[in-house]
Amino acid sequence: MPATNAVLHDKRYSADGIFCEPPKKLDTAAAPVEQNSQSQWNTNDYHWEERDVTDFARQAVSDRLLEDRTIWSDANGNLLEIVNVELSGDAASNVRKGKRILTYALRLKVTCEGRRNGARLRGVLSSDEFCHDDDQREVVVNLATEPMESDAGVEVNRAMKAHEMFARVLKKKALPLVEGACVWLRDHLEEHRG
Repeated sequence: MPATNAVLHDKRYSADGIFCEPPKKLDTAAAPVEQNSQSQWNTNDYHWEERDVTDFARQAVSDRLLEDRTIWSDANGNLLEIVNVELSGDAASNVRKGKRILTYALRLKVTCEGRRNGARLRGVLSSDEFCHDDDQREVVVNLATEPMESDAGVEVNRAMKAHEMFARVLKKKALPLVEGACVWLRDHLEEHRG
């Protein structure tokens, strides 16, 4: 009769230690847990494991850009400011055979709105997709402006001058700010990828 696990774990066979050691109860408190591991079950981070870090990236870039949201203001209460930051795409921290691998494909969209003497303008700065395996660190950001409905009684010439001024300010200040935020986000994800 062939031996089965039930037979091999019989006390008669484990007593002499030839077939197998007697069953032992594991002490979970004594088992060391690696501090750098992404999870407790993945010993030495050997098996492929993925952790979604998209929300972490969204929160980080929003906090950075909305911390000082005013791009331009004057003494009369006119201002141009960031009103919305939207990060789309996916970011993940992966481990395999003890190595950490960061993967992401993201797009950043920043909406700015400004008003000056009754004239109002919205500017949308949107990046091209940037990902973990790009050759260049810089990210291309495009600017699109659209006039918003101005207050009643605003002259067309005055509104056009305000729109031109806002477009120049967006190109000079907001465009480099958003490009810098994309590069900063890349570095921040690399630094905090686990």
